[in-house]
Amino acid sequence: MNELESHIFTYVVEFRGGTYCTQVKSENIENSVFKWLEKIKEEKKEIHYLGSKTLQELEFQILNQEVFPTKVEKLNNVWFLNFNCKSGSFLINIIKTSAI
Repeated sequence: MNELESHIFTYVVEFRGGTYCTQVKSENIENSVFKWLEKIKEEKKEIHYLGSKTLQELEFQILNQEVFPTKVEKLNNVWFLNFNCKSGSFLINIIKTSAI
């Protein structure tokens, strides 16, 4: 597979008692995090308790590369990511679902 080929990454996010799922297209796991951030900005109203300040905190952590997806041991194409913000934690499972 060509490095520039896109994949679908499925994000399963737990935040303040709710579970939210979304998918992004990206060439790799690292870039998918940036695309996920843009996607949740668009879907902000669908995520309870997600306000502008929390989004700013997330964006700061992502742009400053303060956290990275961690590959889940013994599983292929599965990562875990955790963000801590004043309004709560984001526990995120990321699955590379398919090539496009």
